Amino acid sequence: MVLLEGETDPDVARAVASLGANAVATRNPPDPATGANLGAAGLRYIAPLPVRDAERLPLDTALLARLRSIPALAGLEYYDDSVTEGYAAPETQARSYGILKALFPDVLVLYALRLDLVAIDPGYLDGYFRPEFTDLVVPYFYPVGSTTLGPQQESDAWEERLQGLLSPVAARMPAGQGILPVLQAFEQEAFPVNGGFLRRQVDVYAAIWPDNQNAATFAWTAREVLHGTDEQPVLFRSVSSLFGGVPSPPIPCLVPPRPVR
Repeated sequence: MVLLEGETDPDVARAVASLGANAVATRNPPDPATGANLGAAGLRYIAPLPVRDAERLPLDTALLARLRSIPALAGLEYYDDSVTEGYAAPETQARSYGILKALFPDVLVLYALRLDLVAIDPGYLDGYFRPEFTDLVVPYFYPVGSTTLGPQQESDAWEERLQGLLSPVAARMPAGQGILPVLQAFEQEAFPVNGGFLRRQVDVYAAIWPDNQNAATFAWTAREVLHGTDEQPVLFRSVSSLFGGVPSPPIPCLVPPRPVR
């Protein structure tokens, strides 16, 4: 489950755990207090880290010690906020992944894949998609709403669009690499969704990766014209059904460490 806020609130942690989720990804900087709160609820913690911090870790012993002190840390998601979202250069990905994997060999190191760019930029996948620099491919696109590819209602043919974004990604992935799809679990005003919406997203991914057992949902609390899982009973029930029906290991989605490149 992705949290945009509330990650240090024990009530939020317990509510997310009640859904059957086993980990939380946050948008705020890595924080030992967050790890402690999530760990107390039986959740693991996936923290975001800008590449500028990843690259200084080998020399910044204080930052390294702080990250290593975080309870329940299961993953680090690196990102480059000096460029347009999704456009971290391949050499930046290689450097960040190599540093983080060397320093945190037992932690997932992730880089998220912005799926809409597959349609917007014909050269995007060849130029920027490097699955070797993420332990799991983490595709995200929220198909119903005023999307970057145009407005879509749930009754529209969004499954075909989503499959069209995913198929060229799958074709470029090495055999056996896992995925962690990020599913839309919010509702935008004027774009209602029903109880089957989440499962329909899962089905699109399953058609391409039938053995996948991983899933993340976005987001617990949304903002402005978006209504998150915590506000929408139909989404709350759908997420609970999904996480209750998908087998989850005690530590989310861990894969064997790869050699540092």
